[in-house]
Amino acid sequence: VLGTLNNCASSRTPWGTYLSGEENWSFYFGGADTPTSDQRRWGARKTGAYQWEKFDTRFDLSKSPNEFHRFGWVVEVDPMDPTSTPIKRTALGRAAHEGAWVGVTKDGRAVVYSGEDARFEYIYKFVSRDKIAPGGARANRELLDHGVLYVARFDADGRGRWLPLVHGQGPLTAANGFADQGEVVIK
Repeated sequence: VLGTLNNCASSRTPWGTYLSGEENWSFYFGGADTPTSDQRRWGARKTGAYQWEKFDTRFDLSKSPNEFHRFGWVVEVDPMDPTSTPIKRTALGRAAHEGAWVGVTKDGRAVVYSGEDARFEYIYKFVSRDKIAPGGARANRELLDHGVLYVARFDADGRGRWLPLVHGQGPLTAANGFADQGEVVIK
């Protein structure tokens, strides 16, 4: 993936890195004469808000349709290591992330909360499979690669619950357009 854009809100992790969300990234793309369902879901249009598609084919959906999928992620940056490369944390799902904030569960795992910067969208949490290891960023480099992503559901009575976004569970099946977990986090 070439770069990151429109990063918003940053939070410090317990292991010393920072998380930032790529929000409203779809505004940078244009050229969608007949957008795919995924492009429509994110508001793709014929002319991008900033018209980057006129100057760089990478942002022209008719010429580079997959470039659109490279943005909308939570990005982890280690500002204390000048040799590190920012990492897009795909297991946390693709959205118009306002940002991402980390807490710690009672048993020592990371829980990342994020929300979308758009009306009528979603709030997410990701719970890491593994516990936070002592040793800072290097010891936790893969911590956010494994775990379960959830979306909040709020009912009319004011109650809510977390629904797991796991391929094969509920409507997240191949029959409904989700071939695997990759498609779950992208869509």
